[in-house]
Amino acid sequence: MNHFIKIKNSDIDFLVEFEEGRSLFDLIRLKQELEALLGKSVDVVTEKSVHPLLKERIKAEAVQI
Repeated sequence: MNHFIKIKNSDIDFLVEFEEGRSLFDLIRLKQELEALLGKSVDVVTEKSVHPLLKERIKAEAVQI
């Protein structure tokens, strides 16, 4: 599941949920592929990497794609 969120300094922000066994390299690869596909700077973060105080606000503003 992917969600669009706004993070400073990037054009497009994604909150992603990875299946078990995925690594940081998978996250980096996804970021690079999205930037190449969209032609814009993107940030890709997982829910686990988001500060607990921000999670609810981000989820409220997210658009599921």
